[in-house]
Amino acid sequence: MKQTKKAQKPKRYYTRTIDLFFLLIFLIISIISFTIAFSFGILPHTWVFMGAVVIFLIFIGLFLVSLRKMPKWFILVKRAFIIVLCVIIGGSGYFLNKSRMTINRMNQNAQSSITKLHILTAKNSNISSIKDLANKTIGFQNGVDKKNAAYAQKQLRSSIANMQVKEELDYTTLLSDLSLNEVQAVVMSDVYYGMSKSNMKDFEKQVTILDTIEKPKESSQKEEKDITEQPFTIYLSGLDNMGSPDQQTRTDTNLILIVNPKANHIDMVSLPRDGFIPNTALQNANDKLTHTGLYGVDASVETIEQFFNIPIDYYARVSFNSLIEIVDTIGGIDVDVEINFCEQDENRSFKKEDLICLKKGKQHLNGKQALAYSRHRKTEGYDNAGRERAQQRIIKAIINKLISPSAITYINKLLDIAPNYVITNMPTSQITSFVSNELEDMKPWTISSISSDNGVYDNQYTASLSSEYGKSDVYLFAKNEVHAVVNAYDGASQPLDMSNYHFDVSNLYQDTPAINEDPHIVWDTMADNPH
Repeated sequence: MKQTKKAQKPKRYYTRTIDLFFLLIFLIISIISFTIAFSFGILPHTWVFMGAVVIFLIFIGLFLVSLRKMPKWFILVKRAFIIVLCVIIGGSGYFLNKSRMTINRMNQNAQSSITKLHILTAKNSNISSIKDLANKTIGFQNGVDKKNAAYAQKQLRSSIANMQVKEELDYTTLLSDLSLNEVQAVVMSDVYYGMSKSNMKDFEKQVTILDTIEKPKESSQKEEKDITEQPFTIYLSGLDNMGSPDQQTRTDTNLILIVNPKANHIDMVSLPRDGFIPNTALQNANDKLTHTGLYGVDASVETIEQFFNIPIDYYARVSFNSLIEIVDTIGGIDVDVEINFCEQDENRSFKKEDLICLKKGKQHLNGKQALAYSRHRKTEGYDNAGRERAQQRIIKAIINKLISPSAITYINKLLDIAPNYVITNMPTSQITSFVSNELEDMKPWTISSISSDNGVYDNQYTASLSSEYGKSDVYLFAKNEVHAVVNAYDGASQPLDMSNYHFDVSNLYQDTPAINEDPHIVWDTMADNPH
């Protein structure tokens, strides 16, 4: 009898040791996960604290139970319960940490984009390496691209012996000098290289890229505001080609989101890509809005800020393939398609087998179909205004899908792809505080649309294209369109005082903020050939 008790005693110690080991793993996973939750801040701290208290009490209860003798079935159930808790808490910690890394990557991509500076030589020259430029003359632009030129000069002086420098105000003169051998190389940023390919016949047959310098570009940071209390704006920029969203290329989609966190309301403003406004990157010469993207997202932001006289607090940038990937990842979207149409595919192919055709009416769209709908504008009477409405419908559908309960099934995959297709300069701390506040509040949001469709189209010369290409078809804004945007921002920023509310039918804008009255702006009433 005594021997049996002695045999049972080591067995009980062995069982208790296993239980304590399970509890130790549970404790470690809980500490790590709740540390991540507290430091990340995307969940309300009240939730995290209450969760930590509950888990601590469960741990104490399990620990006390482990010290007592229990039936075998109870021990097995207890261990299974601990394993389930470890999976739930550990999985939550993993998901939160992955979310933090995803947001950080999207933010870092925006802050550290690269500007490529190409060293060009004549196709028929005998220069084959950087060393061959010793004692040669290199041309640099000292006009709108002088900052990039200065950076390139500094980099090249350390690798080229006795480098001679010639500066000109524009690249046209420098390329002419290159063809005449007055300079043996020209340094040109990637933006202007792309523009030269588009604007100059046989450009790529005349020059070759000898080497490329990569210049890190730090995006300017603005003073942070409390976006859980104060209205803020986001410029949503959609690039008009495939590839990475950090490219400096034309913008096809231009939306301003005016977000009012107190009223839980978003005003979504669509801006026509062909909008004719002063380009701040070109000394305020009038240009298409889409062309401002060629000079970087900061140029687009500054141009929009100046034209509408409102601050743009943050931006988010996506490319065409990002729309395909995001829509497919969330399982497609439900959209009411406005018209019957056929559109080129994502590779801009108009082959019959590649065309994407949609019928009018409510339907479920995949990524490629959503892209085709967001790009289509060629149907007569539909035009750019119709495309802007389509883009707004797609954005709304994506937002509705992301805030639906089904989001839990694809959020993990979405976090995997987001950094590859989306960049934003909104700090991680701002994103987490906003989401945390919304989780605590849980009030529904409303979205309204503001479109630019009261202006007219006209033919005007644009600053980013050579005059030899003639005039371009541009959209001239009506002043009441600008007033609508300014008033939407002012309404979000300044709550209406009904005790002083009044208006004059003959002058509806007398008490509203002033709009940009730059005399160089060409308004719809100034069109030469309105259409």
